[in-house]
Amino acid sequence: MNHQPVMNYHPQPSLLVDGCLSRSFSSKSAEYYMAHLLKTRPLPMHNLVSLPGRESQFFVVQHVPGYLPHPFPDQPGYVLDRTFVNRGTMVPQTLWLPQTVPDRRQYVELAELQLPIFFESFNGRLGYSLDDAVRGRFGDLRNGQNFAPLRTTTHIRIGWPGYEEFRRQVQTHDETKARNPITIAKFAQHFARSVDAFLRDCQPGPQYPWYSQWHVGPGFIDRNSIIIIGAVHVSAGSWMPIIQLNRYII
Repeated sequence: MNHQPVMNYHPQPSLLVDGCLSRSFSSKSAEYYMAHLLKTRPLPMHNLVSLPGRESQFFVVQHVPGYLPHPFPDQPGYVLDRTFVNRGTMVPQTLWLPQTVPDRRQYVELAELQLPIFFESFNGRLGYSLDDAVRGRFGDLRNGQNFAPLRTTTHIRIGWPGYEEFRRQVQTHDETKARNPITIAKFAQHFARSVDAFLRDCQPGPQYPWYSQWHVGPGFIDRNSIIIIGAVHVSAGSWMPIIQLNRYII
């Protein structure tokens, strides 16, 4: 009997399917965000880059608006997104946008949005447990002591499925006389504390029964289940966290 060889085909990850943003906000919302971030439609060509010792690949573009800062030296270019790491379900949030058309034009379409920030350790792991992040355990955070790209009053918004939108204002400058921008490590801690505050202060359960798998609280999804992956600048003055669970839910 002749045996045919078995071919294991692994398709290349796709930006709008396998990226953290599309897994978090839907492919359509991720495309909308990227188009206004880069100020171009359709989306430009991008490269998929793998680096040794990094568990997540990079979706990189070559051309961005001139106001965006140069990439950090350990990045392969302007990072538009990172590939989803297969270790748990991404929390599907609704991308926050201003409600009126004029506000959407002013604060999204014409705004100088920043590239996403990803919280990655020096050992190449993408994301930090909520408990470590709340406590500021970022000694190995890549580029953690660089300034976060913040200019104005900033709100962190969380669109957890089945729950009312959560919003928390955070400080964007330190307490020194120079009033320097906060570091990326401090910004990451702000996100963790905002998620922690949402878990603590939200309503007892989801508003609708079809969101029951996203129930937060003791015995359901709690702070021990959550990984903070990064942050997305969704509009002028507003950022949203990229959140992953450390397990899968149906």
